[in-house]
Amino acid sequence: MTGTEVLGSEIIRVSRLSKIYDTGTQALLDVSFSANAGETLILLGSNGSGKSTLQKCLNGLVQPTSGSVNVLGTEVSSAGKKQLRALRRQVGMVHQRINLVRELSVLSNVIHGSLGWATSARNWFGATAKQEQRELAMDALDRVGLASVAARRAEQLSGGQQQRVAIARMLLQRPKIVLADEPVAALDPRAGRAVMDMLWQIAEEESLTLVCTLHQLELARAYGSRVIALRQGRLDLDTHMAEVRDSELAGLYTHEATEEEPVPAFQGVRP
Repeated sequence: MTGTEVLGSEIIRVSRLSKIYDTGTQALLDVSFSANAGETLILLGSNGSGKSTLQKCLNGLVQPTSGSVNVLGTEVSSAGKKQLRALRRQVGMVHQRINLVRELSVLSNVIHGSLGWATSARNWFGATAKQEQRELAMDALDRVGLASVAARRAEQLSGGQQQRVAIARMLLQRPKIVLADEPVAALDPRAGRAVMDMLWQIAEEESLTLVCTLHQLELARAYGSRVIALRQGRLDLDTHMAEVRDSELAGLYTHEATEEEPVPAFQGVRP
């Protein structure tokens, strides 16, 4: 780990990344890009384009077949378990499936975000957590506008509120990078916009590097400054959103594959 990252310095480098699953599915093929500290990226592509696999390669949940992934100074593809645990403490996740413990209080769920650096079993529950974790969790909830519902069970909240709780939980992790995987896909448009506004505001205020997978082109246009697009496992676009035509974005979805659909092997020399 580098310990400190200067804003604008490179903290993600993906080089010629390929992934072939045991089923023979070619999920990624020769993908290369980099990202700097504090940068926000939109990751686009149809179902089966390799978006989820790429995100999982960034924190070592999926091992590549070839190529390299370096995140925060850690060579992820060759890192040991201890190195990966240390890296994952610095990489926050915001999922489409919110993954709160529905039966526990909102406060307890947010405190869970501190378990990577405050490992006491007391921190599994708001009632037994140390005062420091309770205060940090309440500050995070206040930041996402939900301090007033800290005592409620998570299952009592709306979908949009639950996703904001998940963002508060991510804040308690103190990450340097956030991987957001379709964070508003399950929400109605109004709630989705509110969550996106909050996620982008927090990323800016905390100087976080944000890699956000989206399926909705209108949201990509509204929030994206840089877009990375995959088509059937290959890098199709890596540019500023303002330079991308609507037809290029729409063209990414002309082939809707399933996650398990095999991608034909690449033939010939890549230009």
